[in-house]
Amino acid sequence: MMESAIVFVLVLVGTGLGWVLGYRSGKARPKSTPADWIPSIDFILAQNTDITLKRLVNAQTLDDDSIELFLRLGCSLREKGEVERAIHLHQTLFARTDLKGVLLQELELELAMDFAMAGLHDRAERLLLELLDARGRIQEKSAKVLLELLEEEGEWQQVLDLNRARKLPNSAQLQRRVAHAACELAERAAGNGNYIETRQLCRTALKSDGRCARAFVVLGNMAFEQDEPSEAVRCYLKALDHDKGSIIAILDPMVRSFHQLGDPHGLLTHLQRHGEGLNYVPALVARAETLADIEGAETAITGFIQDLEKYPSYTGYVAMLGLLLRHKRRLSESQAHGVYAILRRIDTDDPSFVCSQCGFKAREFHWRCPSCKNWASLKAITPFSHPSVAIEDL
Repeated sequence: MMESAIVFVLVLVGTGLGWVLGYRSGKARPKSTPADWIPSIDFILAQNTDITLKRLVNAQTLDDDSIELFLRLGCSLREKGEVERAIHLHQTLFARTDLKGVLLQELELELAMDFAMAGLHDRAERLLLELLDARGRIQEKSAKVLLELLEEEGEWQQVLDLNRARKLPNSAQLQRRVAHAACELAERAAGNGNYIETRQLCRTALKSDGRCARAFVVLGNMAFEQDEPSEAVRCYLKALDHDKGSIIAILDPMVRSFHQLGDPHGLLTHLQRHGEGLNYVPALVARAETLADIEGAETAITGFIQDLEKYPSYTGYVAMLGLLLRHKRRLSESQAHGVYAILRRIDTDDPSFVCSQCGFKAREFHWRCPSCKNWASLKAITPFSHPSVAIEDL
C-alpha cells in the first residue's frame, strides 16, 4: 500500500514538472508568423514603417478582407497627407494580376483620388473617365470626384459635354452639379452680351435640374439689364419659389424692378413671404423701407426692432441706426430697452453664412461651398435664441 502511494506521488510530481517545463519552453520560443499574415489597420498605422507596408503589399494571396484593409490604409495615408505613400501602395496593388472586377475598379478609384490630391489632375481625370463606364456605386462615386475636379479647374463645358454624352449617372446630386456648370457658362455669356447663348444654357440647367433657382436668377438678371422689370420680377419670384435662400443673390435688382413697376405692395408681400426666417439683414431692411413707404416710418422701425429681437446681429443693429437716421426718428424708452437687450446678445465675430450640408461658415456668400463642394448650400445664419436681458438684471 505504501509503495503504491509513493509511485502515485512520483507520477504526479513528474507530470507537474513536465507541464511546467513545457510551458516555459513554449513561452520562450517565438511564435511563428505565417508568410502571408496580414496585420490589422491599427497595427500598420501604429508601426508606420515602410517595412510593414512592403510586407503587406508583397503578400502572395489576397482575400476580400485584405483588399478592404488596403483600401482603408491607402485612404488613411491620403488623409494624413502622405500622398506619395498612398500612391505607391495603390500603384503596386493595381499592378497585381490576381485582382479582378470591382476590386480592381475600387483600387483604380482610390489611385485617382491620390493623384487628384497630389495635384496630378491629368492622371486623375484619365482614370476617372475610364471608371465612368463602370456601373453602380463605383460609377456614381467616380463621377462625383471627376465633377469636383473639373469644377476646381473651371472646366464647365467639359461637364456639360460628359452629361450630353450620357457618361454621367442620372442622379439628382450629379444633375444638380451639371445645372450649376451650365449656370456658370450662362453668367459668362451674359457678361459678354451673348443673351441667346445665355437663354440656351439656362434651359440646359433647368433640363438637368428643374428646381435650379440659379438659372432663374441668371435669366432675371439678364432681363433686369435689358430694362425688362416685369420679366425680371417673374424670374426672381420663380427663383424664390424654388429656393428662398436665393434672395441673397437677387435682392437689390428685385427691389429696383418692383420700384420700376410702381408696385410697393407686391414687393412687401413677397419680402414677407420669402424673407421669413432667413435672418438676411438686407432683406429685413428692404422690407422695413418698403413698409415705411406704405404705413410710415414708426411702424417700419417697430417691426424692424422685433425682427432684431428674433435674429440679433451687429449688422442688423447698424441697419437699424441707418433707418433711424434716414427717417429722422428716435427710439422710445421701451424701444431703447429692447435694443439694449439685443446688443447684449450680439457677437460681432459671427460669420454671416453657413453651409446646410457640412456646417462650413463664411463671411461672404458663395454659390458653391468651399468645404464640401455642394452647390447652393450656403444659407444666412439664424442665431440660436437667447433669453432676453432686462435692464434691472444688470
